[in-house]
Amino acid sequence: MTEWTRLFGIDLRRTQCGAMAAVLLIAMWQPLPALASCSFRSVTDVGFGTYNVFDTLPNASGVGSITIKCQGGGGNAYDVTLSTGQSYSYASRSMKSGANALSYNIYTSATRSIVWGDGTGGSSTQTVYKNSTATLSLFGQIPAGQDVANGTYTDDLIATVNF
Repeated sequence: MTEWTRLFGIDLRRTQCGAMAAVLLIAMWQPLPALASCSFRSVTDVGFGTYNVFDTLPNASGVGSITIKCQGGGGNAYDVTLSTGQSYSYASRSMKSGANALSYNIYTSATRSIVWGDGTGGSSTQTVYKNSTATLSLFGQIPAGQDVANGTYTDDLIATVNF
């Protein structure tokens, strides 16, 4: 004798397999946490202006920003990392103009004492929080005393939100 039950619009046969299906269906009705989702809302380049090879002080005029919106997810805080760019090192990043290179770095604050990276090589990460929008500032500095050729020096960094 086969007995059928209708549960939430789904017919279940009362057998050993039917009991398993019922258990899975009940487990599916448990609330699940929303998946984390973050998006970059805006990015402002770090522009240093003109670098003067004769200056004795570092060029600390470079300031940019990243605005990130995060929602959902299980944790409260997410790390935001920056790549090394063309230099492959957090000790000193490098902008290039053809074959010429100009050392610089990006820092987590206006004091320019902690390099923004991925947490390795003496670098640190920044933090954003779920269900919020945050604007993170990038503070750039070019060390003084670099004898470089005239040109437009650029580097590309990748920002990553880890959740």
